[in-house]
Amino acid sequence: MRLTTKEYLLTKINVSHAELAAIPALIQAGRTGEAEHVYAEFVRARLQPEKYFRIPYYGPENVWKLPSETEADVYRRLLHNEVVSCGYAYDFGEAGVQWEANPTPNQYREWTWQLNRHHEFRALGHLYRETGDEDIAALFVRLFTSWREQCVCPDEAPGYETLSWRTIEIGIREAKNWHYALHAFYRSPAFTDHALCEFFASMWENGWRLRNFHHQNNWLIMEMTGLFHIGLLYPWVKDAAEWKAYAMSTLLDEMETQLYPDRFQVELSTNYHGVLAGNGTAVIDICRAMEEPLPDSFLEKMSHVYDLYPKLADPGFFVPDINDGNHLDVANALVGATKLFPERQDYRYFVSRRAEGAPPDFTDVVMPYSGMVILRDSWAADSQWAFFESAPFGRGHQHEDKLNFLLYAYGRDLLRDTGNFAYDSSDMRKYVLSSRAHNTVLVDGMGQNRRSRYHWEAEDRTKPADLSVKLGAERDVARGIYAEGYGPDNLDVKHERTVVKVKRNPLGLKTFYLVIDRLTAADGLPHVYDAHWQLEDVPVLTGGASGSPYSHHERGNYLAELLHGSRVTADYGDGVTLTLLSGENCTLRRGSRKPFVGWRTPNRPATAVDFTAVAPSARIVTLLYPSDEGCPIETVTYDSSVEDKEITIRTANGEWLFSE
Repeated sequence: MRLTTKEYLLTKINVSHAELAAIPALIQAGRTGEAEHVYAEFVRARLQPEKYFRIPYYGPENVWKLPSETEADVYRRLLHNEVVSCGYAYDFGEAGVQWEANPTPNQYREWTWQLNRHHEFRALGHLYRETGDEDIAALFVRLFTSWREQCVCPDEAPGYETLSWRTIEIGIREAKNWHYALHAFYRSPAFTDHALCEFFASMWENGWRLRNFHHQNNWLIMEMTGLFHIGLLYPWVKDAAEWKAYAMSTLLDEMETQLYPDRFQVELSTNYHGVLAGNGTAVIDICRAMEEPLPDSFLEKMSHVYDLYPKLADPGFFVPDINDGNHLDVANALVGATKLFPERQDYRYFVSRRAEGAPPDFTDVVMPYSGMVILRDSWAADSQWAFFESAPFGRGHQHEDKLNFLLYAYGRDLLRDTGNFAYDSSDMRKYVLSSRAHNTVLVDGMGQNRRSRYHWEAEDRTKPADLSVKLGAERDVARGIYAEGYGPDNLDVKHERTVVKVKRNPLGLKTFYLVIDRLTAADGLPHVYDAHWQLEDVPVLTGGASGSPYSHHERGNYLAELLHGSRVTADYGDGVTLTLLSGENCTLRRGSRKPFVGWRTPNRPATAVDFTAVAPSARIVTLLYPSDEGCPIETVTYDSSVEDKEITIRTANGEWLFSE
């Protein structure tokens, strides 16, 4: 479908406006240029940039430009048809930008898709507003015109198909980028009557596709945000009122159905929860700027969205990058929330980095539907924070990471999620999706495989997770189970993990953690069970508990295997260490490619530790001791029977028989 300006002016605008009444007769008389001029002048009189630009300018996503580039640098390279998408630069030269090309060496599909989000349009508009340089406006019109000529709106393609008209891209470009450019350039001589009419004809195609071919999950949030902007900003378009109403209704519904009852977005990814937060904020921003009434329920639902960040925040004010997530700064995530909810002292506390407001009135958090527990000592910057999840698989962007455990203490990330990676077919992408990139258990070297048999059902959102938690003065205990198969053949092994935060003990030790893994194979045969831990890239001290000497190992120089009863101490600097002790054999790898293990994204080697048992069933205990004064524990011993519940912890001053 290619909507001409003539078709747009005849069929897609409300000519009941007196200023537009002459358009049909002009077109019927073959005077299309005059009709375009009438419409363009109407638009120039109706746009309200003084309102629109009340919205604070946030630079577009940084994947469309190189890290050191300014907007002026971007402008200069775009003059020569050099573009950047997904961090990869390509010079199209004299042929001009080819919007549906894919010049990447690995044919990374996201490159083409994300190029068509048009972040450059907004950046050029911002630079033009700052400089008034008409050459910038001419460049924008040239780029838009080339896109319009090359990229024809499909008639029937589903929302997830095509190179330049996927509905996620449309939603993103129509939420901010196109409107910013229009309001910046609309009075430039370069933005001629015809170019402006072409822009509106194409915008109608964008809106039509959003209305009729939208998708689901986080895409739907972006799609409806884009559709709402079109409907609100251009009420003279015939479909605008219906589009605006439909988008708002859908957003209100989705802000309920896309959240578990404990308020985590159903994909259980901090990144895609952020899509809900960011797009909701964009809707609020445009309504307030344009003085559009906003339903009270929208703000209430947004407070539920924002509330996830304090729940998950570690003492450094970051949320974990679980699933396809981001290690996101909570202070940045809540800046908009402080303006919407100035009475919220906890939001101010995070945004001011403890200088103002008050901390939340909770420390520990249990999320029974999302299947997550966060154990905190306090809100102090040097406090301890532990994260354990026995979560459902979620609706999308999943990693095979059930029973994952993360730890922050003394101002350091000690055990962190390995992180996210580009959505390609690389070894690193496969790795971050796998159990090998997370602090859980491997069976015969294989990870969890929920993906092969999982299908999301709407009722999954309201089912409690298989997480049990008991909080107490002396200890906190959290427990979860994974029994959904390992490896490509879904080997039937049940993994039960119990995490104990030991807060008081007779040995006078600081707070520490016991992670107790019970593995049982349905076939009754011996299997190799690895309690797998992913450290940061720091020096480690390794040794065995049976009298073997300790040795200090710099990055990359490790003993391949240690004696039974192993101890590993990772040095995080400034006296902060994490010591891992177990009664099992220990293997350390860093930057290994066969198997692919021991990495931190993007492509950074980092130490991975495995405590290994071989049996039909086994109990593996890992003691995790974070400290700024070293670890006084010498050994941890226990019976390997899954039924046993006792653990002996020994220091130079005595021993303690711990019972679960």
